[in-house]
Parts: sequence; C-alpha cells; structure tokens
Amino acid sequence: MKTVNSACHIDLQWFGRERGYVSPLLSNLAVDYSTKVREGLVGPLIFPRFPVDKPSGKYAYYAAEDAYKVPDVTMAGERSRANEFAASATMKPYATEPYALKAFIDKADLEKMDGPFNLWERRKTELIVSKLELAQEKRIADAIYRLSGRSNTLSGGSKWANGGGDPFNDFQTAISKLFFRPNLVLMQESVFDAIEYHPKLLAKLGEANMIKKVSETTLAQLFRIDRVIIAKGRADFTKRNAEKGLTLSGIWGNNVVFAYTSEAWDEPCSGKTITVKYTEADNQGYIVRTWDEEDGGLLGGEYVQVGHDVTELTVAPELLWTIKDVL
Repeated sequence: MKTVNSACHIDLQWFGRERGYVSPLLSNLAVDYSTKVREGLVGPLIFPRFPVDKPSGKYAYYAAEDAYKVPDVTMAGERSRANEFAASATMKPYATEPYALKAFIDKADLEKMDGPFNLWERRKTELIVSKLELAQEKRIADAIYRLSGRSNTLSGGSKWANGGGDPFNDFQTAISKLFFRPNLVLMQESVFDAIEYHPKLLAKLGEANMIKKVSETTLAQLFRIDRVIIAKGRADFTKRNAEKGLTLSGIWGNNVVFAYTSEAWDEPCSGKTITVKYTEADNQGYIVRTWDEEDGGLLGGEYVQVGHDVTELTVAPELLWTIKDVL
C-alpha cells in the first residue's frame, strides 16, 4: 500500500491502477455528510446503523418467545447444577452488498478549491451520498412491506380519506400485533393530512384538544407512543426515459408503519442496518475513489466514485406492523 499526496489518497495496488485511489479525506466527508442526510430520513430510525469490520457474520434474530421466555432458575439441592441458558435469540447469517455511483468531473473544474477539498469533488461526493441514502430508505421500506403476515390492508369504506373508516380502532388493532408496545409510528404526509381533522380521532381527543385537530404530539399521547414521524420527502425510483419525465411518489406510500426500535445491538427491535467499516479509508461506512479519465471532456478529467457496503436486516418481524392502503 502506497501513500500519495500526504496521505490524502491510498493506492490500491492489488486492485490494479484502473481502480484508482481511495481518498480518506473524501471518504470521511461522505460519512459526515451522510449523517446530515439521514437526519431528514425515517429509515435510519426504524433500522438504526451499526458498523462492522467485515461484510459477513451473524446477527441476533428474535421471535416473541425469545424475548419473553424465562427459563427455570431453580436449583434442587445442595450440589445441584444451574440449568444452562442459551442466548435468547436465533443467530442468523448476514452478508452485505456494495452499492455505488460515479460521476465525471471535467479537468477544467478540477482546479477550483474549497478549503482542503477540490470544489467539484466535494459537490459530486455529496450529491452521490444523498442518492445512495435515498436508495437505502427505499430498501428499508420495501423490506418492511415484504414481511409476510405483518400487515393488514384497508379497502372500501374502511379507508380513512374524507373522514371515512375508523383510524382509532385500526391503530389499536395494529398496536396489539406487536409483542412490545411500539415506540414509533410512521406515515407519509398525505396520510397525516387525511387524519388531521378525522372525526373519530377528534372525538377521542375530547375537549382537551383546544385547537380541534390532530398533531404528532396528541396522536402520540393518545396511543402512548414515543414518536409519530411524518415522512415528507418524495422521489422517483423509475428508470430514466427519453422525455426525462418524473414520477414522484412518497417512499412510504399510503401506509402506516408501527415499530419498536432500539439502537442496542443485542436486544429485540424492528431492524438494523449493517455497514462495513473501511480500514483503507479509516472511516465508518463510506469509501470514495478517484481516478483519471482521459476519454472525456475537452482536456480529460477525473471520475469520483462513492459507495458503501451495507445490508438491511429485520431483527424481530413481530415488532413491525403495517396498515396498508389507508387512503
């Protein structure tokens, strides 16, 4: 391994010259910027991030029995032995997957500096990080919605639009499906708009609700849930077309997710995100490579590639429930 440019780049000789250089400086910029991006997302709350040293290993997978079962702790006599206790979880294997994007920078733009960074290297890195984080948000939503037997779907008059259905009863039913009481409820902004003045919920809030509408705080208090999160972002995950049109949609759709979350590694929770730490870049989850590209631009240029090695794991399916198609 050879250090170049005062330890700002590392030559990955075993990958070959065409793979370029790993930049610890840009890699750590990507890590810091990803933290800011995740502050505006919901997936990291439901599947908190855990760094690991290698792309495969085992994690604890919990069922209700694992969480609640208390083994026999009695010892029958003076010389009796304690019963052996196995871990209260099933150990399952995981394997991370790499995700990355690259962007070209014209050589004419490479001369512009922004502090310790090349201006366009920084801009391209931050742009790619935001795309990778949104893609992961979508994978987390998809993982939750794919769970078998962990949802119910509203139809006809049971939907909540225009004051229909009974969201209070639907919330109570969903809460009963988790073996721990959920500490987080998530819905898209369009769903919250439909229940903000819903008569069934306003009736339950009673005269104490002076402004006569539902808020995140009053909804949380009504169902004794720590946090009600409203997802406001929209994105387009369809393939590009010739017309360059957009098909914007909320990542979380017309659904409401109930979850028990935890940032502890070894206790029951809805899920977790595993991300590999890169020793080459001395960071906690992102790696940025750069390499020269002669066949591009007027005078050539440079490619910047940003990636991470991650997987999204459901830790306890019985700590997740989704009410689908509420509108």
